Amino acid sequence: MCLHGSADRRKRMTEEIATSEKLLTFIIPVYKVEKYINECVDSILNQLTDACEVILVDDGSPDHSGVICDGYADRDSRVKVVHQKNGGLAAARNTGLDCARGEYIAFVDSDDYLDGQCVSKILNWITLGGADICFMRAKKVFPDGKQQLLDDEMNAAELKGSKESAIKYLSECSKYPGSPCTKLFRRALLERNHLRFPDDRRVSEDLGFVLQCILNADSYDALPIDYYYYRQAREGSITNNVTYKSFLGLRAFVEESINILTENKSPKGNIERYAMSFVAYEFSIMIWQYSRIGKEFKSEAAKTLNEYSWVLSYGRTKKTHLVRWTMQILGVNTTMRMLDIYMRLRSSNRGG
Repeated sequence: MCLHGSADRRKRMTEEIATSEKLLTFIIPVYKVEKYINECVDSILNQLTDACEVILVDDGSPDHSGVICDGYADRDSRVKVVHQKNGGLAAARNTGLDCARGEYIAFVDSDDYLDGQCVSKILNWITLGGADICFMRAKKVFPDGKQQLLDDEMNAAELKGSKESAIKYLSECSKYPGSPCTKLFRRALLERNHLRFPDDRRVSEDLGFVLQCILNADSYDALPIDYYYYRQAREGSITNNVTYKSFLGLRAFVEESINILTENKSPKGNIERYAMSFVAYEFSIMIWQYSRIGKEFKSEAAKTLNEYSWVLSYGRTKKTHLVRWTMQILGVNTTMRMLDIYMRLRSSNRGG
């Protein structure tokens, strides 16, 4: 199925697919990835069953990506394509959500790919009852072919207690699990709470979405399976460049989260207190980004860092505790330089 992005056509598509449920929907936003899209889609289709569907959202891609997507839809009825004007990653994901009919949603970026044995394991997990959110394992893949397992694998047993204990556990993990691509989301969770990606920004739009999903979920689980492969250092990838827009994207997440979780700088409850640890983690990333942005933005960025430095007091990881201590003793500039050195060493060692 191939639709162009008019509201009427999208409405007809939504009405049509609503009558036929699937177990699992893969949503893949597509933009300028003609070199990578085949590997991404094939990694899914090669193991797909009729209980699944793939929705490719061509976000106004100027290369041949849209044509490649149409070819998949022509050959495989499980693939649907929506063509729309360029609106960014968030808008493309939201379009996919509006069209999805799966009980569960998986987001895949079109320059990444999935493990060749994961879909059957996911479907088995779904049939056994599932949960509102499921965390899965991811690896980085470098241009030389080497791979690195990310250090954010979740312990299923820790997630299956109360909601408060699950979020407490997540708050103590090494970093905020902010990517939607390493998770499964029950579609009912998203629809019941009207959860969508904020489409008013082009960077860090996924952080708030994932936080809202975590806060609104009633059940959590983890599948200890190889699942997602992040392609590193792709030319043109939005994640490869730190700009002032990147900084502003994180600032928007921090400000929105503070408004949701706190009142007069105090968390509204225990769950909100634990969730503030995610905000503290992303704030520490902002401090590192400060070292990379242009000089013309430094003054305004420094004001932001000073204004929200108090969020570090709610960090629950060793890294955020260290950043807070360094900020208090040595100030923003020294902390920024230390974080920059750390990030460079981590990148060169491909460590976590």
